Amino acid sequence: MKAIRLLFFFLPVLYVTVAGAQTDTSFISRANAVAAKQPPIEKVYLHLNKPSYNFSDTIWYKAYTVVGQHHQLSALSGVLYVELISPNDTLVTRQTLKLTSGVAWGDIPLAATLQQGVYRLRAYTKWMRNAGAGYFYDQKIRIGGLALNASAKPIVQKPDVQFFPEGGEMVNGIRCRVAIKAINGKGFGADVKGVIEDNDGNIVADFATQHLGMGVFAIIPQSGKTYKAKINGAGEAVYTIDLPQAKDEGYTLAVNNSRADSIFIKVAVNDKFLTAKRGSAFHLVAQSAGKVYYSAKSNLSGPVYMAGIDKARFPSGIVQFTLFGYDNLPVAERIAFIRNNDSLSLTINADAKVYKLRQPVKINLNAFAKAQPANGTFSIAVINQDTVGVDGDTESTIANTLLLSSDLQGNIECPGYYFGNSPTTKADLDLLMITQGYRKIEWKKILTTDATAIAYNAESGLEVEGLLKTSGNKLIAKGRVSLISTRDNLAVDTVANSAGEFKFTGLNLSDTSKVVLRARNGNKGYNINVFLKLPTVAPIVKRALADSAYGQANVSPPAAQSLLKTGRLYVAKQKQEQIKHGILLKQVDIKASTRKAEPPGRENNYGASVADFKIDGKKLGTSNLSMGLQLNLPFVSYKDGKFRQIGPPFAQHHIIIDGTEVEPDQIKMYDIADIDNVKMSANKFDKLLYSVQDTPEIGGDLIIITTKMHAGTRNPASRSHQKEVTMPDSNKYITNDPPAGLMGFTAKGFTPTRSFYMPKYSAATPLPDLRGTVYWNPNIITDKDGKATIEYLNNDTRGTYRVVVEGIDEEGNLGRQIYKYKVE
Repeated sequence: MKAIRLLFFFLPVLYVTVAGAQTDTSFISRANAVAAKQPPIEKVYLHLNKPSYNFSDTIWYKAYTVVGQHHQLSALSGVLYVELISPNDTLVTRQTLKLTSGVAWGDIPLAATLQQGVYRLRAYTKWMRNAGAGYFYDQKIRIGGLALNASAKPIVQKPDVQFFPEGGEMVNGIRCRVAIKAINGKGFGADVKGVIEDNDGNIVADFATQHLGMGVFAIIPQSGKTYKAKINGAGEAVYTIDLPQAKDEGYTLAVNNSRADSIFIKVAVNDKFLTAKRGSAFHLVAQSAGKVYYSAKSNLSGPVYMAGIDKARFPSGIVQFTLFGYDNLPVAERIAFIRNNDSLSLTINADAKVYKLRQPVKINLNAFAKAQPANGTFSIAVINQDTVGVDGDTESTIANTLLLSSDLQGNIECPGYYFGNSPTTKADLDLLMITQGYRKIEWKKILTTDATAIAYNAESGLEVEGLLKTSGNKLIAKGRVSLISTRDNLAVDTVANSAGEFKFTGLNLSDTSKVVLRARNGNKGYNINVFLKLPTVAPIVKRALADSAYGQANVSPPAAQSLLKTGRLYVAKQKQEQIKHGILLKQVDIKASTRKAEPPGRENNYGASVADFKIDGKKLGTSNLSMGLQLNLPFVSYKDGKFRQIGPPFAQHHIIIDGTEVEPDQIKMYDIADIDNVKMSANKFDKLLYSVQDTPEIGGDLIIITTKMHAGTRNPASRSHQKEVTMPDSNKYITNDPPAGLMGFTAKGFTPTRSFYMPKYSAATPLPDLRGTVYWNPNIITDKDGKATIEYLNNDTRGTYRVVVEGIDEEGNLGRQIYKYKVE
């Protein structure tokens, strides 16, 4: 053992001394420089309240958006898109969330009509689209339990088997580890075994998968030989697959990641290549999340070179090792997973181990990073695991998502399994590194091209953009555009560029807000055609594998029993709902036949106002609305942009436009020709109707302005309808026909958030509370001592309650902890 320890200790020295390694060369400097210029990578993780959902359930979630090598909460993006996608790869719903310091939370109510199946939750920012959909959060969730026919025997299909030489390619005369990946027809790992034969029929190796369709064997390919795998299939079937052809000469790259403190790299060349390229330089570069953490240069003077690298120099996660040959082009690559002690240490303590139904629970959370109190943001979910199927190996977590799944291509089966500490688990994780495609830096591309082009800029808030054109379809340069949303008390201006393009950014619009765009070219407006650009969203990528099949395969037996029960209840409740829904439809039809039409021209949502003064818009007598109000409204003065009483106490009047109170300066956004009527009211009841409250600054009467568009009194001959057009750049727009100088639309603003309902049980609430989610809170903040206290009530279900806390601190350290207790 002493000899082994000395060997490992001196390996880095041996490499530096004998191989002549250098760490400061022009190539390495250039590699570091181009890597640093790559756009930062954003990632997102959703902490869900539970892993599967039932009839008319709600998905509660918290989004953690991070950026960079240390996964710190991102300030890059301010908008997050969350989508629920059906088993048929169609959109069920899309939500838009406002990110604050990288976090947001929301909920998705599930309609009673949703079919059973495996759905997907997808989340991304606009900036993430630059890196491609592979970087999106894309998590499968089960809705409606297992179908009743889930236990049917699956159809036996020949698995797809692939072979992956470590480092990328085999080279004749050099021992090479070759990994196997076998996948069945539904996209899950399949067990296979067989032998490797050369072209003379000699068996040179045998193999068998060891975990989820993955395995490994070693081979020394020989010049003039080809190799194939003979695989034993179902029954007595045997089929063959050719192995990748070995190169006649070149480099190989191998990694030994079994040690806890160091990772060992082996570079080898065969005799033919050594003879031809002796003395030439090669480089080794290791990067994680776009940052280079290790680089070295050596000269080729022997067949084998080894290096030991301290793992502490890397952050936790996937590290990409790239070998560059004598021509500075990448010739071999290998990824490895580094796990250092840089995660949050979370402890959860409760005031008891066994509770009663509806009993209050008090939980204390303590968070530490490197033995110091950690201030962070966390979320907590409490469920009864006896009523909700839970499988820890398949469960998505903040660690396995941000450190593993988000950097690998394709479906990662059982991501939770790879975070175990056994030697077997670590070996299986290393197999995953060889067999699973890595979303890596493409060195060859970035070393030979300019900086990566950015197609999608980060959004600080919502955006509205479009074009201005004349009625003759000519672009209008420098036209002025106003955006008005009375619900959001928002009025902003911008000027179109020389190409007629305008854009509003950083908007904070509520969902379904009524927004008006008004354009002017000098004093003219009605002959301007406003083209509103329809927002583009990331297309839904069809799942490459048939994992939408709703079967029992790949579900653990305990979870399967619970999910089958849920499936039966789901179908039964859907039938009940269909019957109930049919009866209600008839009731609605009967009521609808006696419903009276609502009176037109209401200026608010509650009733008609009582005006003390009213004037028709046509009689305002000037082209300036502000001046028209000053000239026509009785006992009103105008000073410093505000309308006030003409005598003591000179109170400022409230301004109401189309039923919503606005700031006085918004009046300038409206053309007097668009005004239907103006009223004044001192009636206190009217203030209640318009939800107006007096303040020390504003306590006068109501000035109630109604536009023709709101009143529906625009000249029918001049009314326009909206149509969709596609521009030469393939972007789609909507516009008015004929041109109207303005554009009204309903904004897809930020989705409103709800609070998780927490009942206050009493004798007056006899109905049982059987909700699957006992408690959910997405907004837990630890204090300066790293502590937080959470209190809630158990519900009316007995069993084992599972508390899951996840979160992240200011430095980007990730944390997750599970705590369980009994309710009897």
